[in-house]
Amino acid sequence: MKQLIYILLCLLLTACHDEADSPSTALVGRSMRFEATVMDQPQTRGQVLEVNDNNITHDFEPGDSFGLFIIDGNNHFVTQIDGHTALNIKLTTPDGKAWNIDSDIKEVVHKLGYRYMAYYPYSEAFNNCMSKADIQALLTPPATDQSTQAATDWMYTDITPPGINAVTTLKFMHRYAKIDIYNSFTQEHKNDWTTRYQFTKTVDDSKVEHYRYILNEPTGTTLSINGTYTIGNKLTGMKEFKYECDNITILNGRHAIVYTYRMDERCAIDLGLPSGVKWSPINLGTETSTYMDETAIAAASNLLGKRLAWGELFEKDSYSYATYINDPYNETKTSLLPIDIAETVYDPVRQYWGGHWTLPSSADMKELISYTDSIKTESVYSTELGKNVNKVTRRSKINGNEITLISNGYVGNTTVYKNEFLYYMSANRSNPTTCVILNDNPWGIYNFNRYYGMNIRPVLKDRYVYTYADKKDIIVRHINDLAVDLGITKEVVTEEGETVTYKLLWSPFNYGVESKVDLQTYNRAPIDEDAFLDKCLTQPGMRLAWGDLEERTAFNTVEYKKSAIAAKYNWDNTASTDKDTRDLLPEDDIVQQNWPEGWSIPTAKDFELLCNNTNVTTETINGKTWFRMTSKSNGNSILIPGTHYIDDADNTEKWNTPAYLQSSTIGLKGDKPTIYALQLSGTSGSVPSSAGRPTGLMVRPVRYVKVISLHDL
Repeated sequence: MKQLIYILLCLLLTACHDEADSPSTALVGRSMRFEATVMDQPQTRGQVLEVNDNNITHDFEPGDSFGLFIIDGNNHFVTQIDGHTALNIKLTTPDGKAWNIDSDIKEVVHKLGYRYMAYYPYSEAFNNCMSKADIQALLTPPATDQSTQAATDWMYTDITPPGINAVTTLKFMHRYAKIDIYNSFTQEHKNDWTTRYQFTKTVDDSKVEHYRYILNEPTGTTLSINGTYTIGNKLTGMKEFKYECDNITILNGRHAIVYTYRMDERCAIDLGLPSGVKWSPINLGTETSTYMDETAIAAASNLLGKRLAWGELFEKDSYSYATYINDPYNETKTSLLPIDIAETVYDPVRQYWGGHWTLPSSADMKELISYTDSIKTESVYSTELGKNVNKVTRRSKINGNEITLISNGYVGNTTVYKNEFLYYMSANRSNPTTCVILNDNPWGIYNFNRYYGMNIRPVLKDRYVYTYADKKDIIVRHINDLAVDLGITKEVVTEEGETVTYKLLWSPFNYGVESKVDLQTYNRAPIDEDAFLDKCLTQPGMRLAWGDLEERTAFNTVEYKKSAIAAKYNWDNTASTDKDTRDLLPEDDIVQQNWPEGWSIPTAKDFELLCNNTNVTTETINGKTWFRMTSKSNGNSILIPGTHYIDDADNTEKWNTPAYLQSSTIGLKGDKPTIYALQLSGTSGSVPSSAGRPTGLMVRPVRYVKVISLHDL
């Protein structure tokens, strides 16, 4: 009966939610969402490429904010919404794509006659603007010397009517001329252009140097950038190269993107791959020293380019172990080259092209095969081989974009073998003598002697690593839907003497697992949140001393005894408490502080109910011991990692030992200040009262959902 009542409650709540979105509310207004794009007019070395799809010129990065103004049907700026100022509403993006309101106003409501205008980046200086002219007047020319401040890339939108479905796209335009110069090589380089202007310099995670200039150039001027760079080292050999970037147009409203390395990143082919990795349209070594337009790229797609041995940078007359950089049979330096040479001095793509270009991994090659289909094979003449070769076209199963690959064979000694098949090098070594390659006989990845000369198809990997805060946001947004119902209910007597029944729903993972999960994408690919949450299921989570809101680097009883949390809860308190007592106050409960309402650290009684209503079994996952607690009533289950505890030691994970989980209830053991904790060992669970408060224990949150009877409705 209780289950039926709970289901009826959920249905009633759902019905209420639907009513809130009923057509009758449209007369009042609808919540408005915004998307932001840049109407860019890029001009760089040569003509703008149609193949670039303008991806790199997207100017928004995580953490960026813009200011929004609302214009009513009388062409006046809306000054207030719900009693809060509506001038210069701040919207911030956590990922460069979605925009969230960051102000006292909870939502922007679209009403009949409303239009919108925005500018970027946000500044409180615009708070008193009452017209389009006021906003434009504040988009002042940038400082002459930008070396000690972030160069302000002023952008603005025209007055924009609302879009359909309450989603409005704001199209930003540059106010002044913006120049982005990307300069990246793994070895030392020199140039003569950095002294010509004062600039803002940043270095990204891939060690790409970004030089940014914001200039007031109402009439067109040109800029030329030239320099030299050296690649290689004493093992690979060293050579010097030049780069020349001439006749770059600088004009207000335009965005010049300049790559001082060999290949424009906007040429990369987006196949919509889940990882976000993009593939070059041409082989390494077919690029030209000047800017390549669409025609030049199309011509280069029929060329083979450089043939290199794995880990080497320069072509040779003969390819054998005798001429190879690292002969594993005749030399003791078998560990000279790393297992993965991507982005190292042994990566010829990173050395020649720089930027975010690199050798593809074996995983990248598998992904290419899995998400594309071969749709065409044609015969083209190879000037390098003096004969015809096969040109294979593969089409993305995701977005329909296509990539062509040239059957290239491989070189052993001085002879090219099997040029009717593909032999593309990866960044991964498979064993001391071989590396992984892409081959189409049949399609797959294989181990291949790494001293052979092979062609290379680069990939573009502008890596983005999600921060703890970003990952935590994913958890918080999904956690209510992920709660596990183990069929456990709990009756609580309120201060008024009323007995209230709660359903106890359990988190599928420990608190703080997101800090343990590696989460990264390439080229701003959308994150697969379902895959991330699946990874969280097999991560241990965050260790905490009782009452801590941050993870410690070490757990020390003496230090904890001196802390404010120990004094607050009376370090000498050893009195026995009821197992259902929530001794830990809400402000010291990390779950109540950071997760949605209803979630908390369990009491000792909650753990007893968990043990009494489940069966315990053990499993091995990734070589570690886990405990599965399966409901006796409905078969649902949760996994608990066997991570033991850490006491008076650094924060070093312990595995394959009993599992312990922290409760919010103070325990009793002689004169020691303790708490109750869940202990899992073998196939049984118990709730001893002997866990030390300074001890590093995992936390498994529980959610209290009140079960409302039909009488209460």
